[in-house]
Amino acid sequence: MDKYPVAWGLDIGHSSIKAVKLSRVGSTVTVLGYTIEPITVAENGDRDEAVIKAMEAMALREDFGATPVLAALSGRQVLTRTVNIPTINAKKVDRMVELEARQQIPGNFDEIEWGYHLSPAADGASNDVALFAVKRDLVQELIQKSKRAGINLIGVSVSSLAVYNFVRYDQVFAEDESVIILDVGAENTDLVCYQGESLWMRTLAVSGNDITKAFMKKFRVSFEEAETLKRQTGDSRQADKIIKVIEGSLNELTAEVQRSLGFYKSQNPNAKLDNLVISGSTFRLPGLPEYMAERLRYTVNILEDLDKIKVASGLERDHFLHDLQSLGVAVGLALQATGVSTAKVNLMPSTMQVQRLLDTKRWAAITVIALLAITFVITYFVTAKVVAENETHIARIEKFTAQTEKDAKVSEKVLAEVGPTALKLKAYNTYGAQAGVVQAVFAEVTGVLQSVIAEKGSIGETGKSILEKGDPYLQAVYLKSVTIPEYDIAGPDGPFRPLATQRDITIEVTMPKGVSSAQIIPQVKERLKKIAVPAYLSDIVGGATLFSDVEAQGDRPGDDDYWYLEKEHVDESGTSQPIQENRKVPVIVATFVCQMIGKGSAK
Repeated sequence: MDKYPVAWGLDIGHSSIKAVKLSRVGSTVTVLGYTIEPITVAENGDRDEAVIKAMEAMALREDFGATPVLAALSGRQVLTRTVNIPTINAKKVDRMVELEARQQIPGNFDEIEWGYHLSPAADGASNDVALFAVKRDLVQELIQKSKRAGINLIGVSVSSLAVYNFVRYDQVFAEDESVIILDVGAENTDLVCYQGESLWMRTLAVSGNDITKAFMKKFRVSFEEAETLKRQTGDSRQADKIIKVIEGSLNELTAEVQRSLGFYKSQNPNAKLDNLVISGSTFRLPGLPEYMAERLRYTVNILEDLDKIKVASGLERDHFLHDLQSLGVAVGLALQATGVSTAKVNLMPSTMQVQRLLDTKRWAAITVIALLAITFVITYFVTAKVVAENETHIARIEKFTAQTEKDAKVSEKVLAEVGPTALKLKAYNTYGAQAGVVQAVFAEVTGVLQSVIAEKGSIGETGKSILEKGDPYLQAVYLKSVTIPEYDIAGPDGPFRPLATQRDITIEVTMPKGVSSAQIIPQVKERLKKIAVPAYLSDIVGGATLFSDVEAQGDRPGDDDYWYLEKEHVDESGTSQPIQENRKVPVIVATFVCQMIGKGSAK
């Protein structure tokens, strides 16, 4: 998208709209202004109309005028997928990503707007592609609201990318360190991890509204009253009481964060996770940042200062920094509009982007028209010599036209020969099926185990703290390994039939001591048998379920271990004595064998 020297970033939230205006001069970015406009919805009123009224009031008061504005859609509205592609010629990336998008994004591909962000993968030899897709109707609704409010909307991005752009550009961390960003919005939570240019993100279901509902239940008030109470709670002396009220929602949030970061670390074993950046007005609740630091065991960084971005002298810096905790998305959007951000995804329909480009270049069209008029006048008065020269040019053009017609016939002949070859090459569209089998097995098996974990909850509490060598809080089941037989693409079945013969998938899971394996093993087995075939494998899997049969091969005792680290431990004598211990946990190891059969395959 185009770069603008001055632009607004617009974050439309559940209860308010946040906007930040930035300017860029060279490499210097400055905050020129900001505003927070409440969204007031009357009882039984139309929320969309309330949003438009708030946008109109903001645009009029802050004199938006023709200043470019970049807005964001929330993670709840956007489908996000991450795929891995090999490192290829940059000119071929767009085409390869589009092929992946058509496989990964469900529904009618012609009814969505989509974009992607490319970043190097952890293996250093491939690229991770973050795909973003949204229903075209949602983008059109935002465009129409902006038009009615008199706002010059030049693009639509994603909230998770916006807060990443802000932290990546402004907040300074070591280049070799992985940084975690946790942005809690009203309707969803964005979890982002980045190290250097590598980027990983996930949208979590727990949100600020869940905390508001906890206030509703405790104080028996309406949602709006609970939201007001949450925003007005600023007395740190009430921190313990507030944490007690929302502890259930916080436990659910921290559990989802820990599970997601566990998966991230399994994919990036060399990642150094030390710093957690928290964003969103929810973290204004007293004691909440300290609670997150204690539960997640990371250094919590509050957005309360700027490292690189300047604040204009006419703007009250302290007031802006006081509100910065809730302005991260808006700042990141304005950074993208001014052209200094890392991620540049724009979900604005491509036809509208072209039209906007033409509108901004209208002066060029006027200049062309003026030149044509001058040329016409001059031509009108040319001498006979010039006319003769023009006739010569016409003859040359006729000659070139004849040559072009001849070349066109040659091209038609070549295309006639290329057509049948293109049909043969179309078979390569299914080349990714092998990768699809591996991905489906891993994703669906992980999903089954996560559902069991969610039902069983945490186990292993002994009454002793972990310093007294008590057991840590454990899950009911862990994935130990997934073994998928190698597929010989050079074999007689070729590279396009990964399920030409039956393939037996071996899955090993572990259960901590104290868990009833007699309950867990049948439960896992039944859920494995019920996994539905993903849409992108429906053409090759021979049945309605991913596995045609699942057998439990028995269980055996074993051990698992974990490292306990306490860098600042002080012994009874007051001496600093860091602890680093490898502790073992007795487990039961269960084995499952799952059969995969393709359409028409041999057993």
